[in-house]
Amino acid sequence: MRSSNIYLHKIATAVSEPFSQDFALDFWLNYQGDTEVKRNFIKRVYAGSAINKRHSVIKDWQNEKIKPNLKTKERNDLFLKESNRLSLEATRDLLKKLGPFNKERITHLITVSCTGFGAPGFDFNIIKEVRLSRSIERYHLGFMGCYAALSALKMARNICQANSVAKVLIVNVELCSVHFQKSFDPEKVVANAIFSDGVSAALVSADKSDSKGKKILLNSFNSTYADNSEDEMAWKIGDYGFDMKLSVYVPDIIKKNILSIFEQLFENLKITKPDIDIWAIHPGGKTVLEKTEEAMGISKDQLAISYDVLREYGNMSSTTIMFVLEKILGQKGEGKIFSAAFGPGLTIESGYFELIGDSR
Repeated sequence: MRSSNIYLHKIATAVSEPFSQDFALDFWLNYQGDTEVKRNFIKRVYAGSAINKRHSVIKDWQNEKIKPNLKTKERNDLFLKESNRLSLEATRDLLKKLGPFNKERITHLITVSCTGFGAPGFDFNIIKEVRLSRSIERYHLGFMGCYAALSALKMARNICQANSVAKVLIVNVELCSVHFQKSFDPEKVVANAIFSDGVSAALVSADKSDSKGKKILLNSFNSTYADNSEDEMAWKIGDYGFDMKLSVYVPDIIKKNILSIFEQLFENLKITKPDIDIWAIHPGGKTVLEKTEEAMGISKDQLAISYDVLREYGNMSSTTIMFVLEKILGQKGEGKIFSAAFGPGLTIESGYFELIGDSR
């Protein structure tokens, strides 16, 4: 049986050890700032990051073991260990938020990550430790980058539309700090300054009674990419972790393309910009948010939640937009939501949602 209304019920998040941006600045000045030119560049990047603190599964940055360039296997081993721990924490917290919800009714598990791999992975660990159904359907969205959470929500919506009794658990695990790079390169300096670790768990279904309180109605999604931009943002496996290609032109590419994406999505839905009450934009960096403001003709206050997440958590790749949506679920009132996230390609995923209460 098909269902039309699909709900994002609750979101739970988990993070590891916090560290201040000032600590990170001092750390990288110590290891990369061997000339005045390098030191000045690093200071400018951190001063303009709009980040106060971030989180990392690396518990002791001063430990001698992390000073050499760790090989990819060592980094992925850390991912395997910590992804199991944090994904379990977020999933258990989600089930508490859902209250009397019966976990055995979960029919599908979608996991998302671009920062590590393993089989069996954290998906299997969740099923075993939480004691979910052995027959649960599992899908993994891997190596897609920052926009993958919206792809997962879209996939969950499609599943629930096709099967009204489906209950889809989505778990995002991004441990970006595992792939810090010690060599000095402007793009790597920027990546080291903004990326962080975060995990989320969420439930999507067609049954409004699966949770109490606020929900997000998943109305529509749109996917596209910017022409001739695949060399501007890329994520590849290297000998010493995953290598991020992050061009300084990315914010300008987003500014150039997001308005047309917005217009395409709204034309399909027959709505206009004044219809939007809430903006849920992936805070890929301060400049990304500023370029979005310019392109969309909106104020910084309208992106306050995105700035809050950036300030307190940094860029957690695909998990970041889930932190934004979690904050939206916790705010007062109702309203229509426009959401967008950007990733390698340069791919842009967007969605049109509604924040609703129990009366709707």
